[in-house]
Amino acid sequence: MAGKFGQDDVDKLAEFEAKVDTNDKEQMSLLEEMRRHVKKLEDLRKHEDPRLSFSTPEFREAQRIFTDNFKKNFGKPVEWAFVKKHEWSKPQLVKLDKPVDVDGNPW
Repeated sequence: MAGKFGQDDVDKLAEFEAKVDTNDKEQMSLLEEMRRHVKKLEDLRKHEDPRLSFSTPEFREAQRIFTDNFKKNFGKPVEWAFVKKHEWSKPQLVKLDKPVDVDGNPW
């Protein structure tokens, strides 16, 4: 709700204030309701922390870097892996005799 509020909402309120007929009760009540709503949105926006947004370019870049490093095991050898002893058995987590990289090549 607070994330969608912007300058266009304030502009729309100002435009409506300029057009409103002060003698019309319905228009005046609508104007008052719009003012309250814009004030509420401004208050919500004032306490919003922009660092919590998941749509910022900085967050997306950090997420991409983390995902790439995660796929590469953060540059460390793989020492534990899910291994099937037989084709029909379930994979079990075991410590490998020799560490390998993420592609299965010896470290």
